Amino acid sequence: MKNINLNFIDNLNDILPFKDAIWNLLLLCDKDFYPTLSERENNPNGPYKYFKSLFIDEAKFLLAFDNKKLVGFSIFYHNYYEDIISQYTPCNYIKIACVHPDYRGQKIASKFNKFIESELPFELSLPFIVRRTWSSNFPQMSLLQNYGYTLFHKFENDRGDGINTVYFSKFIEPIERIS
Repeated sequence: MKNINLNFIDNLNDILPFKDAIWNLLLLCDKDFYPTLSERENNPNGPYKYFKSLFIDEAKFLLAFDNKKLVGFSIFYHNYYEDIISQYTPCNYIKIACVHPDYRGQKIASKFNKFIESELPFELSLPFIVRRTWSSNFPQMSLLQNYGYTLFHKFENDRGDGINTVYFSKFIEPIERIS
């Protein structure tokens, strides 16, 4: 088991030095998604439009390092809103998590989740966390339910025949501030 350190970055300026490494890691993880991120934009060179769309003002970044090597990242959108999740807002919406294949099984994604659920700065803590995945991603769906997430919406056959896009939410107990 390697010693993995997390680095939280809450703005677009401070993430700039890591964008190339995030891109390279995203390319490694492309086929972990269904359909693959590249297929969604029909780009044999990788999911470039998807990558560019990740870097919005509301984006917050968790980076996992083994020494100075980026081995994972998670991006969530703070105070995110769209109609489909309106009953679970305000929320931190987890857009993506990606872990280098050589580092899987070391609970890096779990560290990302724990940080977003309980270690965010107070001003970024919100009542809900929302995320989505696909219905044939059984390990992820099982893990989410084991961690207290509840399935709240399903788009039938959205990702192909018999493969649904599914949304999960988790209520986060408010942290009381000591005065």
